Amino acid sequence: MSPYDYKCKDDSVLLPFFKKRVFSVLHHGIPYGVPANYLTLVSIIAIWSCFLYFLRLQTLNITDIIIAFSAITIYLIFDHFDGLQAKRTNTSSPLGEILDHYSDVFNGSLIIYIFFRILQLELDWIFYFSIWGNLVAFTITYLEQSIKKELYFGKIGSLEGIILIQVIILSCMTSQGENFWTEYSILKIKIHFFLLFGFFLGVLYTIINSLKRLQSPPKYFIHFIINGLILIFLCIFCKINWHFAFFVINVYSADFILKSMSSNLLDSKLPKPDSIIYCLYLFILFGVFIEHQLNYYFLFYGTLIAIKILWNLYQIFSKLKHYWIWWNR
Repeated sequence: MSPYDYKCKDDSVLLPFFKKRVFSVLHHGIPYGVPANYLTLVSIIAIWSCFLYFLRLQTLNITDIIIAFSAITIYLIFDHFDGLQAKRTNTSSPLGEILDHYSDVFNGSLIIYIFFRILQLELDWIFYFSIWGNLVAFTITYLEQSIKKELYFGKIGSLEGIILIQVIILSCMTSQGENFWTEYSILKIKIHFFLLFGFFLGVLYTIINSLKRLQSPPKYFIHFIINGLILIFLCIFCKINWHFAFFVINVYSADFILKSMSSNLLDSKLPKPDSIIYCLYLFILFGVFIEHQLNYYFLFYGTLIAIKILWNLYQIFSKLKHYWIWWNR
């Protein structure tokens, strides 16, 4: 394992302003002794608590929207506090990097779910492709890092996306704002479709720029994309319950992303996409012919990959546990 050296180039359009005017100012209230990883955990807890809260809701009211806005705001602030605290205390570490960045992979999906719920959008194929697009952007970013040993964030990234989501959520606290985003149309096209189209353009922008820097698309990334698209098609074609589809799409992508991070931080071999998915294809083919309940096949596959992810995380954290800090002195 090579000595840890965090290299990151962040060209975010909004980060300089928010870092100077918001994050750095608020960060002065964080005691020196608080480890950066604790701040990361606060951001994780905020989003997961909101996600679990929204899962139990059938209909939303103004209170629920305020809760979502507050949770995402806490996540956004503390997600930047951890990096500032690590630099302040000189405690940057591979453990902190993987805890911070890997949790963002899942947090992004949860925020998209919350956003869809607030806009009262169907959790159908558009939702699946939105989740997938966000995960692909993460995948190419960390795959590039594993190859070039430098993390690169473009001009339009997660910060810009979350700020836009927050603005929209804030507007939905009024009936006029909610009606605008859910009912208003341009050329008979609902306004939220333009938002989603812009989102997909942003994902495409991220992919193209990463591939330009890499000069050629890694073959395993192509395999990852092909199998991911097949997976989404099967979720749609087989009418899989959205809970299972959401679960499977996330763990399939998260498995490959974790391998990319491990390759960069632990000097392990270059990542390969999950191969167990081919067994899922066979089971689905078999299930279609006998008209079996296909949801269980997806659940079993997702659970298997989730267990594999947890095992890999355990191994990574075992190797990096000496970086854990209980309190800064």
